[in-house]
Amino acid sequence: MQNLIEFFENETNKKINIFKYSNQKLKSNQKLVNFNNDIYVIDIQEKFIFDNPNGYFYIIYQQNLDFENLKRVLDNLYDDIEIFEYEKFALLNSSNELDINFSTPGIIESETYTNTLITYIGKINSIEIFNTRISIFKDVIPFLNNSSSVHKFINLNDLAIHKAITLISSEKSFCSLIDFQSIKTMDKNLLHTGISFIENDLNISKTSSYLFLHRNTLIYRLEKIKEILGLDIKTFKDAFIFYISIKSYFISKS
Repeated sequence: MQNLIEFFENETNKKINIFKYSNQKLKSNQKLVNFNNDIYVIDIQEKFIFDNPNGYFYIIYQQNLDFENLKRVLDNLYDDIEIFEYEKFALLNSSNELDINFSTPGIIESETYTNTLITYIGKINSIEIFNTRISIFKDVIPFLNNSSSVHKFINLNDLAIHKAITLISSEKSFCSLIDFQSIKTMDKNLLHTGISFIENDLNISKTSSYLFLHRNTLIYRLEKIKEILGLDIKTFKDAFIFYISIKSYFISKS
């Protein structure tokens, strides 16, 4: 298959993706070809989209990317989209903002059997913004892979937070303010409980449902965090300090 892709790329001087035909509606940039008694779709990726990007962009990251399978799933989920294999991840482009949210990674995972992270990098109409946001994503992806985050859908605000944490955690002066020794003694479940509580809007009921924990068990864990670190994460200021401290700790371990 790789030889066939290389052949067409050499002939067309364009990026090519090839995947099995499954009676789906073809797009204007797709052609059918018969190869070894099977029918395949040749997807011709126009290079200009990376020179003059326009529209809404989503990065779909899977550590072991099976692009053909992922493309099939996305084509079944959404109409009028373009999907590209860009470096080591898939890039989805649409002229309209898509109904992609916190539940979407789970839908894709049920079809591909692969952990999936989706990052929305916004509406983009210049190569400068495109390159900057791709660069930010690549900066934070090691952190996202080792994150205890509740969600696998990252929007622009989340991306800004993760980028800020990576910058903060690289500052030795900031790290000197974190009580890493106490954090190291804490049970990992306790740390994840604190992060989940914060990412569920400091809401006891919401966090209890998400973690399948009894309300009293959750409250006990929050009090345990306060006992060890002196942080009452039911308050904004202490929750903020806890969040960046634990996230920085996870980065230091990755």
